[in-house]
Amino acid sequence: MYKQVDSAESLALFHQIKKTVWDSMGFEMEYAKDGSDLFLLIADDGEAGGTYEFTPHSKSTPFIRTLFEDVVTKDMKVMELDSLAVLPKYRGLGRKGISLMLDYAEKHGYTHAVGIADPSFFQLINNKYHVRATQVKEKIYYKGADTIPTLFHLKEAYDNKDHPDYSWYTPMFSQIKVEVVG
Repeated sequence: MYKQVDSAESLALFHQIKKTVWDSMGFEMEYAKDGSDLFLLIADDGEAGGTYEFTPHSKSTPFIRTLFEDVVTKDMKVMELDSLAVLPKYRGLGRKGISLMLDYAEKHGYTHAVGIADPSFFQLINNKYHVRATQVKEKIYYKGADTIPTLFHLKEAYDNKDHPDYSWYTPMFSQIKVEVVG
């Protein structure tokens, strides 16, 4: 389950969760970008235990746009992934976050995502979740840790959700196809 951030109160909770996780990992806090869609990941007990931020690539920071300018091509519709943060008590929410990422990308027509991934997340997304993530540049030190500039191949994943590699996947959005006649 998830809840889109839609109020000052839910934005404060989003930043509180993210800051708690970032501080515990030694990262410098970064606040949500204008133009992003922010989500709280909701645990089975009804509490918000994680965060995720999706930003159209055109609204990413100049740093991210410049970092990926030679990677993004005209045939890609790209978003930036940021702020996947899960409190230690709710570590299982990561799977829900990955499901939300795929559903959000499919709903909005994003074919790819870019981001600077923690090396352990980079391995996890490729090896456990089978969402192809490609390292596109050498590791960089950013906000307190080494990160991997990553291109995520999302359309490839959401087009194949029925494959056994995606048995972990749980739909987070309802996808409705409508045929328009007339």
